[in-house]
Amino acid sequence: MAKGKILKIPARGEWSFADADVDADGVFPLETLQGAVGGWIECVWLGEAGFPDLDMFVNEEGKLHGLSFNVVASALSAIFARGDCIVGDVAVCRHDDANSVGLTDSDELALRRRLAELGF
Repeated sequence: MAKGKILKIPARGEWSFADADVDADGVFPLETLQGAVGGWIECVWLGEAGFPDLDMFVNEEGKLHGLSFNVVASALSAIFARGDCIVGDVAVCRHDDANSVGLTDSDELALRRRLAELGF
């Protein structure tokens, strides 16, 4: 199976870029994204954080299940400005219309810079 680049941000531990399975069209299947977050997914658009072509996938039921606070994902998403936070493991990828696809090299560079600016 082909691979696409994804940013994995665990609630505990270090963030990293990794290769994840994509289908023949280069799209991440639902199962890949669910596996990355450990359950049903919810999409958080990162446009407000300065990344209009990127999405962060979070565990839709993370707060209900009492998952751990994810300070890195919360800071990266700028969700604090809305009085909210992100819990559990997350995955960041690019969107192409309605599809979730792998990050580009320039996406990776921009994310690395932002995470460094945020102190991570």
